[in-house]
Amino acid sequence: MIAIFDEDGGGDVDFQEFVSGLSAFSSKGNKEQKLQFAFKVYDIDRDGYISNGELFIVLKMMVGSNLKDQQLQQIVDKTIMEADLDNDGKISFEEFTKMVENTDVSMSMTLGESRLSFFFLMTIFSFQSD
Repeated sequence: MIAIFDEDGGGDVDFQEFVSGLSAFSSKGNKEQKLQFAFKVYDIDRDGYISNGELFIVLKMMVGSNLKDQQLQQIVDKTIMEADLDNDGKISFEEFTKMVENTDVSMSMTLGESRLSFFFLMTIFSFQSD
């Protein structure tokens, strides 16, 4: 998760990077910012593509032991087949965007003003206690 917020690749997240990353979740954050953030979650090696292996790893973290690896791999394979428009075996940001364009990613990744403010304040207090 640190790598998603670490904009300069320094290996840590300073306060500015954290606030910048968190801004994608505000109601003022646009759909493109939210999609880029979501894509970064899956693009573990930061090569600009979501591979079969990366998708498996992230989904495995999400579902835990609720699915057997074989079942999860079938879901991953089907997702790659459906999203991979140029048949290179991986999902680009453009393909990712097309895959989720019919879902309301913007709303599902938006924190309401009160929740965002609370999260921001709690984070400030945790930075001050270090």
